[in-house]
Amino acid sequence: MHSSAAPLITRRQALRCFGIAGTALLAASHLRSATPAPASNAPAAPSLSGPQAGYYRFKIGDIEALALQDGGLTPPPDQGPFGVGENPGAVAAALDAALLPTDRLHLAFNVLLVRIGNQLVLIDSGAGANYGPAAGFLPASLANAGVKPEQISAIILTHAHGDHFGGLVNAQTGALNFPNAQIFMSKREHAFWTQTAPDLSGMAVPPDAAKGFAAGAQAVLTAIKPRLQLVAASDKILDGIELLDTPGHTPGHLAVVIGSGRDQLLHFVDAAHHHALSFAHPEWRFAYDTDPALATETRKKLFDRAAADRLRLFGAHMPFPALGRVRKAGSGYDYLAEPFLLG
Repeated sequence: MHSSAAPLITRRQALRCFGIAGTALLAASHLRSATPAPASNAPAAPSLSGPQAGYYRFKIGDIEALALQDGGLTPPPDQGPFGVGENPGAVAAALDAALLPTDRLHLAFNVLLVRIGNQLVLIDSGAGANYGPAAGFLPASLANAGVKPEQISAIILTHAHGDHFGGLVNAQTGALNFPNAQIFMSKREHAFWTQTAPDLSGMAVPPDAAKGFAAGAQAVLTAIKPRLQLVAASDKILDGIELLDTPGHTPGHLAVVIGSGRDQLLHFVDAAHHHALSFAHPEWRFAYDTDPALATETRKKLFDRAAADRLRLFGAHMPFPALGRVRKAGSGYDYLAEPFLLG
């Protein structure tokens, strides 16, 4: 019996037909969605270059916080402060292992601001004019976030290095940049830097540079004396803030734990300086540590505590917005950056 039904097509023929049809549909879609040439009177496209906003908002429990950019440095690895005494090329090799550029180090300068009750507390003050055009952006970052210097009520000066105290005093006028802020500093740190000749022999810097460190610290500590309050790490300065004694980078270096409810943030400041090098190689000597062996011991203790307690971290020199966590990885650690989120 002869059938009048249409003949069936094979799978190959069907796929071929669908392929041709799909190509035709894509072509038609492209024609429909093609962007017309701009009219002669259309406005020019705006430039996308310009300054960064310089701040990132986040919370620690009920505490409002701002990560603030102050600038940063990009020295070549062989001129940087990491891996003092290691074999040539070790730093570049470690950067390469972390899939980072090997021709430049990226060292950010970050400052943390928190609001506790009616108090605005700044942890360190940025570099000010100490690093030329590479840093000193904290005032602009604060202004962009809507914060005025006179609204800062307290500053924790974690240690007396220029990228942390440089923003306290106006380099031109000598006036205090945060006139209403009480400045808290470790008694041990203050005693060390105000000696006639602080022992900086542990630092891997030329003697003249070491003298400059001491002179700069002494000048600023004199200028801020009317607003300065010396404390021990065990002292309670504000609810929600715990000071940790973390010596090595400097004798009285402080880390800061900020807590609200079940949430805590450990600001480890300069216990570590690079998100790959300092974590993968915590034993490496850092050029600006006054006591390198003690700095390594402190760094490992902090990392072990943070890893065990799964603490959220903030670091003065971590990639902006400087938030992350740490986990143990063999003989070293991994730094896990926190995603930058809106809202």
